[in-house]
Amino acid sequence: MRARYDSPRHITALDIQPEAVALLQKSIAAGGLEERIEAVCGDVRDIEKTALCAESYSLVTMNPPYFAVGSGFRNTAQSRETARHETNGTTGDFLHCAAKLLRYGGRLCLCQKPERLADIMCAMRAVGLEPKRLRFVAGKAGKAPFLVLLEGKKGGAPGVKVLPELAVQKADGSWSREMIEIYKDYGDGTKQ
Repeated sequence: MRARYDSPRHITALDIQPEAVALLQKSIAAGGLEERIEAVCGDVRDIEKTALCAESYSLVTMNPPYFAVGSGFRNTAQSRETARHETNGTTGDFLHCAAKLLRYGGRLCLCQKPERLADIMCAMRAVGLEPKRLRFVAGKAGKAPFLVLLEGKKGGAPGVKVLPELAVQKADGSWSREMIEIYKDYGDGTKQ
């Protein structure tokens, strides 16, 4: 989905893994972005214990774990297991956190595996986030999608718009025109 809004003035990033937060803090410092980006270590199941303020965000983006506990390929590296599997919170927990953080009319944007789409949409509605835009992402046009992008709105009216599929590559394996355009855009309207 293409950006339709101005660049954020401030970004708060939340992760449960202290090592991931430390790496992000290092990247923030290297880029001189301390005034714009804050990295917070915390648990979506206990958001009240973080410095994040309820109903104060206009946009929440997330990449929740793709696999329910007991499904998918298990990883022996704990950090990857935590990132890929719902060992520290279910889809419902992540969406409940997003709903708490968003102000009325705020948007949630997330990516997930297509096989979890029904779970996501049901869990979104259960916490007052109405699915509004849906887009499938495939490696190449005509192939089965490997990712789904979904946007929801807190307090939104029912109705979801299905956007055309995003193909990452052309048939010859080179980047698709749309992917090149996405990566050229910094999000603030400037180009490389």
